[in-house]
Amino acid sequence: MVKKLFIFIISSLCFAFGLKAQTDNGIGRICLNPYIPESEGLGEQSYSMLISKLQQIATIGGMSGAGFDNRFIITAHVQKIKSSQTETIPQKNTVHLNIGIYVGDGLDGILFSSYMSENKGIGNSEDQAMAYAIKNINAAQPQLQEAIALGKQRILDYYNKIADGIINTASASASAGNYDEAVNMLFSIPMTNGKYETAQVLIAQYASKSLENKNMTLIRKAYSAWNTNQTEQGAADASEILEGVQAPSTKIQSEVTKLQKEISSRLKTESDREYQLRTKEQQNAHDKQMAAIKAAASVAKTYAASRPKVIYRHMWW
Repeated sequence: MVKKLFIFIISSLCFAFGLKAQTDNGIGRICLNPYIPESEGLGEQSYSMLISKLQQIATIGGMSGAGFDNRFIITAHVQKIKSSQTETIPQKNTVHLNIGIYVGDGLDGILFSSYMSENKGIGNSEDQAMAYAIKNINAAQPQLQEAIALGKQRILDYYNKIADGIINTASASASAGNYDEAVNMLFSIPMTNGKYETAQVLIAQYASKSLENKNMTLIRKAYSAWNTNQTEQGAADASEILEGVQAPSTKIQSEVTKLQKEISSRLKTESDREYQLRTKEQQNAHDKQMAAIKAAASVAKTYAASRPKVIYRHMWW
C-alpha cells in the first residue's frame, strides 16, 4: 500500500510539474545567456543596448529566460568600419559598424551559428552613436532568426547525445546526498528530449528528499529556540521558524505536532500561530505537490546562480 501511494505521489508530481514547466521561464526550455566580454571595450550606453538587443533576439527565437545551464551563449563582436564627426552645429558623432552575432557553447568554445550585420548610427558622443547603430539591428530579421534556429537545433542535438550522462551524473550526486546539485542538472534537460520525463521523475524524488532534509533542519532549529527559552517568546520564535516548512511529509508533520504538544503542555495553552501552522499542514495533496515543485525550481536556480562565474571561450570564432 505504501509503495503504491509513493508511486502515485511521484506520478502526480511529475504531471503537475509538466504543466507548470510549460509556463515558467527557463524550465524545460533551451535558454541563451547574453554575454559581452570586457575586451569589447564598449561604452556604457552601447554595452547596455547590445545586451538588450541580444536578449530581444533570443526572446523572438524562443530562447530567453532564466535557464539552469549557463554554457550556451548569444554574444556579439563589434567592429568600427568608420567613425567621424559631422560639421554641423552642434557637432554629432557618426559610426558605421560591422556587428557579428554568434550562438555557441561558451564553455567548450564551439560555434553553432552566426550572423553579420552592418549598421550606422549618429549621436552626441561616439558611445551614443554606437548604441543607436546597435538599436537599428532588426531582431526579427529572417536570416538572423534562421541563425538562432540553427543554434537551437545544435543545442538540442547536444542534449540528445549527453542526456543519459546527465541522468547518470545526477543520480551519482543524489547518492552522495547532493540533491540540489542533482536537481539542477536534471532541470537542464529540455522538454523535447526523450529523457525529459525520466528527468522529471528523478527531480520529484530528489526534490522531496532535499525538502525533507531542509524541513528537518528547521525543526531542529525550532526545538533549539524552544529549549533555549521555554516561555511564550520562545514558543513564538519556534513557531516562526516552523512557518518555513514546505510541503511537509508525514514524518515532518509528526515532528511538528510533537513539538507543538510539548510547547502547549509547558505553557498550558495553544497560540494562534500554532493553529495557523496546523491549518497549513492540512493543505490538499495538489498544493503540497506544487509547493515541492516550486521549491525545487527555486533551489535549482539559486544553486545555479551561486556557482562560480563561467569563463567563456569564444575567440570570436
